[in-house]
Order: sequence, then C-alpha cells, then structure tokens
Amino acid sequence: MRKNISGQGLLDYILVFTIVVAALLIMGYYIRNSLSGKYRDTADVFGQGETYIPNTK
Repeated sequence: MRKNISGQGLLDYILVFTIVVAALLIMGYYIRNSLSGKYRDTADVFGQGETYIPNTK
C-alpha cells in the first residue's frame, strides 16, 4: 500500500537550494553596494574634497 515517494525529497532539496542561492545573490548585491558606499566615503575624505566616481581612471 505504501508508494515510493523518493522524488518528493529530492524536489524539496532542490527548492531549498534554490531559495538559499537566491538569498545569497540578493545579499551579495546589497553588500556590494554597501562596500561601494564605504569606498566612496573614504575616497572623499582622502581625496581632499574631490568626489569619487567609480569606473574612471
């Protein structure tokens, strides 16, 4: 009477893995923006008032 439901467990693991990866990607976006802001603040302090503009030389 008992059915084999081993596929359900695999589906659960895939779903949890996908949620964790998505959360890490979203957190990475916010952390990157936060670090960029910190670099900008530091460059403004040490740059004697010149504004930091990323990706310029």
